[in-house]
This record gives sequence, C-alpha cells and structure tokens, in this order.
Amino acid sequence: MNKPKKCDTLLETLSVYFVGRVNQVKSADLARLFELEPKQIQELVHTLRREGHPICGDRDGYYFASCDADIERTARWLMMMGWKIQETACIMLAAANLDRNAPCALAIMREAVDTL
Repeated sequence: MNKPKKCDTLLETLSVYFVGRVNQVKSADLARLFELEPKQIQELVHTLRREGHPICGDRDGYYFASCDADIERTARWLMMMGWKIQETACIMLAAANLDRNAPCALAIMREAVDTL
C-alpha cells in the first residue's frame, strides 16, 4: 500500500470511527490496525494535517475534530511543543556560549509561551 492510499485510509478511519476527543485513539493502536510502526502513523498524520485535514490529538492519541475547540486545543498544544524545542536549543547555545543572542531569544520565547 503506497503512502497516498495509507493517508486516505487513515483519514477515512479517523473521520468515521474516531470523531471528537472522547473517541481519541492511541497511535500504537492505529499502528497495529494498519500494520505500521507508530512513527509511520505520526508521519501520515503530519501529512494529513499539512493537507488541511482536522486531525487533532496530543500525547494521548489522535481523533478527527468535532468542533473548532478541538482544532484550537490541538494547535495550541503543537505550538507549545514547538516553543519547548526552540527553548531547549537556545539554552544549549547559551550554555556553550555559541550564540550571544540566545539569552534574548530565550526571554522572547518564554514570554510567548506564557501567552499561549
């Protein structure tokens, strides 16, 4: 099964059987269902999201959005994860004195995270 077919099948499965946060499904369970690795499920979800499909979720699993609040909650969670990764990179650069702007960038990021 090629990637577009897997994406279509995953999208159909989520949009029919796993709608709304109360019907969230774990990545590992989807991986077993589709006979894939959890990492492959993550990649397919990423592809679907970039195509504009409202696949929501967090560390507990995935689900198809049932309302705008589902999408907003997932978007905020994704933004927070991104900020945490950038924050860690700035801390590493500052600790090693490799980027003199890192402390300023870190302060800006922490302020931005506080607003999420």
